[in-house]
Amino acid sequence: MRGGVAVKYFDFAATTPVDPRVFEAMKPYFEESFFNASGLYSGGRKNASAIEGSRKKIKDALHTDAGRIIFTSGGTESDNLAIMGSALKIGGRKAIAVSAIEHHAVLESAEALKAFGMELRILPVDSKGLIDMDAYRELVDEEVFLVSVMMANNELGIIQDIPSLASYAHSKGALFHTDAVQAFPAVRIEADSLGADMISLSSHKIYGPKGCGALWVKDDAILRPMMHGGQQEDGYRGGTENVPAIVGFGKAAELLEEEREKRAAENEENRRLLLGMLLDAEKDDILVDTDMERSVPGILNVAFKDVEAEGMLFFLNREGISVSMGSACNSKSVEPSHVIRAVGVPEDYARGCIRLSFGCGNTKEDIEELGNALIRIYRQMRR
Repeated sequence: MRGGVAVKYFDFAATTPVDPRVFEAMKPYFEESFFNASGLYSGGRKNASAIEGSRKKIKDALHTDAGRIIFTSGGTESDNLAIMGSALKIGGRKAIAVSAIEHHAVLESAEALKAFGMELRILPVDSKGLIDMDAYRELVDEEVFLVSVMMANNELGIIQDIPSLASYAHSKGALFHTDAVQAFPAVRIEADSLGADMISLSSHKIYGPKGCGALWVKDDAILRPMMHGGQQEDGYRGGTENVPAIVGFGKAAELLEEEREKRAAENEENRRLLLGMLLDAEKDDILVDTDMERSVPGILNVAFKDVEAEGMLFFLNREGISVSMGSACNSKSVEPSHVIRAVGVPEDYARGCIRLSFGCGNTKEDIEELGNALIRIYRQMRR
């Protein structure tokens, strides 16, 4: 371990360890300040104030004073609330449009709306993972009530042109939601100019605790609550607030604002070092799935020819190295993910796709060890 981070851990897109500074901020709310934030006594009021402090820190990290922050249990709930909550609120339109490479929280929420008579439109992407704009303009019309496109993809790292996509959706009278869970750690997000009506965030991707997220909503008029049973979060999400986690999320967002550029630069240096090692050794048998010029610096997806990624992960794990085949939410499947299929990775590479994601604590020596292990294991498997 180095600074609380496993030295051979390269799956930061799946989750990050809790920053010790975040943990210290959370501790009092497990101990002497354990009160229910809805309590009218001083302890409850103090915790309610702490929640509002975190709400401001999240807004500050989005560089906005506008809109509302609704705390949730994580990115998945935020996506569900954005899609299902706006579907309940918006009447008259019968279609939702989402990209082919969305997180399952978006895809499955949108799919669930079909049971209520809504039409699901899948927006295709090109080989880099960018939205096909010709298809986008054809599919997003006056029947669509909501468009949802992920700001940075969790498997490829590709960053979409959200302002342009949102502007076109608005021209057709549709709302626009973006899952910014993977973008938030690395990209400066200015909610006021981004153009989205709703933005999903998650704490555990930025060295905060698991089980906490947020949905930024531009206008109260576009959303109905999905979780009932109390007036918490101004009635948008009933249930006793998880004060320690919310405080931790706020602290993590505050630290992110201070350190985002430094973290991003270190991650970019590490992924370019690793990619250089891989291409120098096996250029003819490695396909780079990530567009290095238009992606978040923490993610690198590469495909190894004629091998199964599952086998590579098995041998890497035996050496104490943690990487993934893609989204942790789909890790039980050994089939190529819907993202890999959507961008058209050739069949002889598709089963050999590995996502490598970097974060605080990774050193040059760690990257070199990872690169050497990947090359050695790949060659062994090919033999």
